[in-house]
Amino acid sequence: MKFRGLEVKIHFSTFVFALLLLATGFIKELIAIFATVFVHECGHIYIAKKLKIEVLQVNIYPFGGIALLDSIVFIRPDLEVLVALAGPMSNIFFAFFGEFISQVLQIDMDYFIKANIAMAFFNLLPGLPLDGGRVLKSVLSYFISLRSAVATAVFSSYAISLVMLYFVLKGIFNWKLNVVYAFLSVLLVVAANKEKKASAFLQMRDLFRKKTEFYKKGLMGVHHIAVLEKETIANVIKSFIPAKYHVIIILDDKFREKYRITETQLFEYAVEHGLYLPIGEIIK
Repeated sequence: MKFRGLEVKIHFSTFVFALLLLATGFIKELIAIFATVFVHECGHIYIAKKLKIEVLQVNIYPFGGIALLDSIVFIRPDLEVLVALAGPMSNIFFAFFGEFISQVLQIDMDYFIKANIAMAFFNLLPGLPLDGGRVLKSVLSYFISLRSAVATAVFSSYAISLVMLYFVLKGIFNWKLNVVYAFLSVLLVVAANKEKKASAFLQMRDLFRKKTEFYKKGLMGVHHIAVLEKETIANVIKSFIPAKYHVIIILDDKFREKYRITETQLFEYAVEHGLYLPIGEIIK
């Protein structure tokens, strides 16, 4: 569905989660949670628009939404960090605002306040697709390839899910909360795997965008990669760091330099001949 021209998709797990809360008697909590999800996503969208980043689509999950941003964030991870943090910060702001309203108007805002605090801190956990995971991925992408950064953030999601399941199995919470936490832990793994599968496609899409941004900016830091001529083009691309322009040094089996090509030349060859040929074929 569309909301003010923005494509909004509600993941089926959101409906399952809503039914789960209704079945376990968390009716007030359900209303508060969806109010906080709305606040959370408004924070993301507001900052994205302020930074002139196009929001292509928003996917709604029980723990918040996932905003699909314009590919400029691929070469400007700092922008993705700002957009990611905007959601939790909005929740924290509205938690304080709710406390203020409850004190001034003597209105019971307890569920709303707690839901905003919980939403903020849960989303700050460093695992994809949570906002904390996006911050982790963006920071790591300055130093390692996007694929490796995503893999690290996904692994962190697995660890978070295991901790949540541990608490559930230990019966630390009451049975109702245990059911909710178990559902969220499984959902987190499913969503993280989805992010991991999409990362390869997004990397290819966004690498093409890098050329356009390079033209606008006029300069970009260079990263050199030495690779044996038998290595496939796909594996070379996987090692690319988002915010850098790459020069690939092709070596023979005796580690002697045979040829140098730029990232642009590599992509032109990949488009014409495919990703899975040895990179040494370029110089023949």
